[in-house]
Amino acid sequence: MDLRGNLTLGARMARAVSRIAADRVQEWRGEALARTPEQIARPGVVNALLAADGNPSSPRIERVALPGVRFESSNCQNFLIEVEWEDASAHGVARPGASLPRSLYVKLPCEDFATRVFANAVGFWAVECAFARRVARDVPIRVPRVFAVAERGARFALLLENLHEESGTRLFTNRDMAAGTTVEQARRCLETFAELHAAYWGVEGERREALLPNALHTYLAPGGRALTRALNAAGIAPTHRAAPDLFAERHVRLCRLALSKWDALVDAWYAGPLTLIHGDSHLANCFEYQHEGAPRMGMIDFQGMQWCHGVRDVQYFLTNSLEPERLAAHERELIEGYVDALGRRGVALGAQEAWERYRAYSFQTLMVAVVSLGLGSLTETQETLRTVLLRSVAAVERVGLGAWLERL
Repeated sequence: MDLRGNLTLGARMARAVSRIAADRVQEWRGEALARTPEQIARPGVVNALLAADGNPSSPRIERVALPGVRFESSNCQNFLIEVEWEDASAHGVARPGASLPRSLYVKLPCEDFATRVFANAVGFWAVECAFARRVARDVPIRVPRVFAVAERGARFALLLENLHEESGTRLFTNRDMAAGTTVEQARRCLETFAELHAAYWGVEGERREALLPNALHTYLAPGGRALTRALNAAGIAPTHRAAPDLFAERHVRLCRLALSKWDALVDAWYAGPLTLIHGDSHLANCFEYQHEGAPRMGMIDFQGMQWCHGVRDVQYFLTNSLEPERLAAHERELIEGYVDALGRRGVALGAQEAWERYRAYSFQTLMVAVVSLGLGSLTETQETLRTVLLRSVAAVERVGLGAWLERL
């Protein structure tokens, strides 16, 4: 399986390099999507993106400026553009009930070549574009409004709502995640997950394919099992060398045990009922906003969106976003709170089933940390990656993943 996975990954990376090279040729011809903030911060470019997204009657932008506001990201260029609308009063608004924004939040691929190749090979930028195009307008939770989404070659461009324009909204960073959230904030996030998951619980057939095609699924797409196993296997030794104090020999053995049962493990992860999950559900991908005088949580950055069991979002959030000692004291209570939140929305999930799935998904969280640190595929800081690895290792030990795997 590792051979098949390595061949699949190699072929995808070769295609990604070819597409990136083709984009540069198209850029010389003036036909490529913007690569830099300076290239996109032009009225003609922004108006073309807005019109191409199926909204040709939207107001046009007269001026665009770069205020120099950039945001932290592991694999994208995230920044603001300030916009002035041409004859806005004569055109109305871009969307009923919404005012025209003073700024837009822009996402472009990062400049780092290795990360661009990896992102195109694995496909998580394509997943976020699929969310923006097919899902964002209908989700029951608060997410940024999408003004435009474009994909061409190995590049993409997203024009999104700048959430900072909404009074009382608080966004979080990876540093906030590393510092650790509170139990009360975690409860609010789990309530949001339950609202999202209940809306798509058990969706099958054509609707599932229309929302998020199986071809974009990290594990279930053709070749996905072998590719992900090969990635995970490749990250183990480098992570052990880089952080032997956190990722010891016993953790190496645990990972190799899981990989030896890879097909059974993937089958357990994706046994139905499935729902639409965020997939990268840590604190830095959540935001707090005010609703009827009370704080609620929304979500951003849907690069990890997939069809999976809802407990996967719960496990990923709690492990990554709470200090291990605090989580250990409240883990079962928080999981049961999520189960109750689903029940209030008509979805029946037993507390024991939720716990067993939670144990199983602890390996996904660990392997994300291992691949990120071991392969250096993303531009996270080493400090953040070590924090996530520490918490992931603590989680697999706390929930007894080894015993669970032995019985698998």
